Amino acid sequence: MSKIFTRSFRVRWGELDPSGVVSPANYLRYLIETAWDWGIAMGWDADYSQNPDVFWVIRETEIRFLHPLRHNDEFDFTIWMVEWKRVRGMRCFEMKFKDSDTVIAQGTQHIVYMDAKTGRPMSLPEEDVNRFRLENPRVFPSERFPKVPSAENPFIMQRQVELMDLDVYEHVNNVIYINYAEEVAAQDMSARGWSPLKLAETGLSVVTKRVHILYGSIAEWGEMLNVSTHQLNLHETGGSRYVGITRADGSAVAECILDWELVDRASREARTLPDGLR
Repeated sequence: MSKIFTRSFRVRWGELDPSGVVSPANYLRYLIETAWDWGIAMGWDADYSQNPDVFWVIRETEIRFLHPLRHNDEFDFTIWMVEWKRVRGMRCFEMKFKDSDTVIAQGTQHIVYMDAKTGRPMSLPEEDVNRFRLENPRVFPSERFPKVPSAENPFIMQRQVELMDLDVYEHVNNVIYINYAEEVAAQDMSARGWSPLKLAETGLSVVTKRVHILYGSIAEWGEMLNVSTHQLNLHETGGSRYVGITRADGSAVAECILDWELVDRASREARTLPDGLR
């Protein structure tokens, strides 16, 4: 059995965003599906994620988007473990168009093995570590999530966790936080005069070039979350923004950095930021 696992996908219509390409959250769905099948391919039971004694936590994910995916595109998603240290590990992943060397996206993810009874990290058995341990694995450059100082006047929206946001564990699915982040970004831009409708009418689109998300704690049905955002930096055609997701008491649920660019909706070529987005 290869310790580097690859799964094939075809883009479905329901995975597209309003501009006709796969939305960032769906890339993370591909990642979760691939990681799930990877565990089964390594010999774990098909229901291993339902083990009442242990569970896995995604701590941090970073993904860079290099080429857009469109309806019916076929691609391969490859994943491998870079390192494992007692209770936590880092894995890398890469997406390529099928039968092509063109890279669609690549990134890293940090995961933690947890004791369900205590809620604390626990060591993964050595025999399981050996299932995916590689000698000299390929590693993508990455940095841990930075400490971002608070802004004086962030844009804030409130979001109540809904039933459709939950996964099988009855807490917010990890990918949903990306949707929250993109929604608050869209609302912030709309408040500046550039709603999604206006962008479409002018033939423009805001595309996400990189997502870096740090998960702090789980959110459950009915919780009211504060989702705040502010720009970290801007350049001629885009920028980088911070999104913080917290509870009313200020406790962190997730933090996210979105690198974005303004592009022509048809050609996908970068465009200079207009007034209101600068």
